[in-house]
Amino acid sequence: MNATRFWEIIETAWTTDRDLFNLRETALTTNDPALIRYLGNIVSTEITDHIRQQLIYLDDRELTKFNHVMEEKLFHIDREEIHERTGGTDDGFLYRRCFIVGMGQTYYDMVDENPSVATTDVAAGDVGFVGYGVYEDKFGETFERYCLHCIESGSNSRGW
Repeated sequence: MNATRFWEIIETAWTTDRDLFNLRETALTTNDPALIRYLGNIVSTEITDHIRQQLIYLDDRELTKFNHVMEEKLFHIDREEIHERTGGTDDGFLYRRCFIVGMGQTYYDMVDENPSVATTDVAAGDVGFVGYGVYEDKFGETFERYCLHCIESGSNSRGW
C-alpha cells in the first residue's frame, strides 16, 4: 500500500454510485458550498461504507499501511491556514480534515495548495477512522493509532 493505492481505494468508493460520482465532480468543478456541505453527509455514510467494503479484503500488512497513509494525509493538512478556513474545535477540525480526505485526491490537493477553496463547517469523521474499525473487527485487536503520525489537531508543529 502506497499513496497511489490509498487514493485508488477512495476513488473506487466514489465510483460505486454514478450519481454520487457526478455530484462530486460538479462540486470539484464549481466549489459550490451548498453542494459540498451536502456531500459531507455522503462521505460520512455511503463513501465510508464503500471504503469499508474494500478494506475488509486487505491483509494485516496492507490494512496497517492504509491506516498509516490515512494518518499521514490527515497530519499533512493539520495546518493553521486550513483551520482558519474550515473552522472547528480540535475534534471538529480533525473531522473536517477527514472530510477533505474522503472527497478524494483532487479535492485534497486543491485544499492543500490553496486552503481558501475549502468549505467551512463540513465534517466527516467516520472516513478518517474506518480503517481502524475494520482492523479491530477483522483481527480482534485494537489498532495502534498514531504510531507514525498523530492526527490530533495541532500535532503538525510545522503547520502551526
